[in-house]
Amino acid sequence: MKKILFLLGLALSLFTSTVYAQETSQENEEVEPETKFKQQPGLAKAASKIFYSEKPWSISGFGEISYVNRNDIPLGMEDDIELSYNNLYRFSTFFGYRFTDKIIWNSEVMIEYLQDPAGNSHFELILEAFLDFSIHKSFNVRAGLYPMNIGYINNNDEPVMFGSVNRSDVERIIVPSTWMGMGVSAYGIISPSFNYATGVTQGLDGSHFLSGSFIRQGREPRFDSEAFSTYAYNGQINYVGLKNWTLSASMYVGQAGNNQTIQTSSGDFKTADAVAQLYTAYARYTQKNWEFMALASHGYMSGTDDLFELTKMGNGGVGQVMANQNVGYLVEGSYDLLSLFGKRSFLRKKNVIIDPHHVKIPFFVRYEYINTHKDYNKNLLAENNANMVHFNSDIITVGLNFKPREEIAFKIDYQFRNNRATGPYAAKEDNLLELGIGFIF
Repeated sequence: MKKILFLLGLALSLFTSTVYAQETSQENEEVEPETKFKQQPGLAKAASKIFYSEKPWSISGFGEISYVNRNDIPLGMEDDIELSYNNLYRFSTFFGYRFTDKIIWNSEVMIEYLQDPAGNSHFELILEAFLDFSIHKSFNVRAGLYPMNIGYINNNDEPVMFGSVNRSDVERIIVPSTWMGMGVSAYGIISPSFNYATGVTQGLDGSHFLSGSFIRQGREPRFDSEAFSTYAYNGQINYVGLKNWTLSASMYVGQAGNNQTIQTSSGDFKTADAVAQLYTAYARYTQKNWEFMALASHGYMSGTDDLFELTKMGNGGVGQVMANQNVGYLVEGSYDLLSLFGKRSFLRKKNVIIDPHHVKIPFFVRYEYINTHKDYNKNLLAENNANMVHFNSDIITVGLNFKPREEIAFKIDYQFRNNRATGPYAAKEDNLLELGIGFIF
């Protein structure tokens, strides 16, 4: 099945390349392409469709199929198949409805099916729903279950919006994406150069944390009686005053103990007290044929001894040694190889497969570094049944996309991975080949 998918993708790529090469005209000037997808603040392209629809309703979505030639599951990642899969099938559909020009409903239904090298499989149904109240360009309100405003990928998570088959490790392990928050936020445009988002959501559930992936496993929304027993703050500011540049900074601060009672090593009972902090910043430059991205993230966690006891309760007595600090950063450059062929002009008429004004073949290189345990409580490792997974990794990804139109991307990349950490808690790293197809509609 894997070989069939790969061969079909390769055949389609060769076919569309041939069609593209044949569709030239005698025009002297190249027509500037017009995108048919626009973005609402905090949302990716397909998710934004209702805000620009001429009808009072809209249906949109995205899908992706990915394959990774992973031979072994990284130590300690057995419980998070999304970080260690071989095969991924994902389909998401959005339904939006405009009650009035000021009140807009948006919802998502996503299904995922994953398989890992050990033969395990996982099926998941994910729901999202929120209301937007358009009050003024400088102040709008979003309420419900919506994407958190943090980092880059979390608000640009559709597969045609990033080059690699998988999202970067920095924005999967340090910044967990996709990350939905249950709460209320405000967003708007302060001036032509600045826009913002700020909100309050429910806190994290630290009882599900895994040592090697920071807050990722505690981010799932909860609907029980204790769902809003703790709160968190999320904010983001973006500067777009420089041509072709976006500069962004965001933060998250929230409780991770979820007001749960734990028993300390001395036998006393107390309420778990742990605060998670996450800070990110990125700079992105986009020109006709070039793209450049640099992103950095720094996480902090207090009360890691309480989290150790808390994770014991739901993990068969095994306590997770969480980081007091972790870091991750990346730099990435991309160039459209099609531009090397000089000035081109195309037929005005497009076909089912190709939109001539949007054909691209971006080649990209990305370097990233993650350290999941820049600082941690070493005394916890002396406890019985302690678990820690340490990534101190350099990751170089080299890849190529073929985009026959704005809505479709065929992807291939290769990752060179090296973990500087040593000892029994060091996660095993292998080089990876990744193949994928993604689309939006």
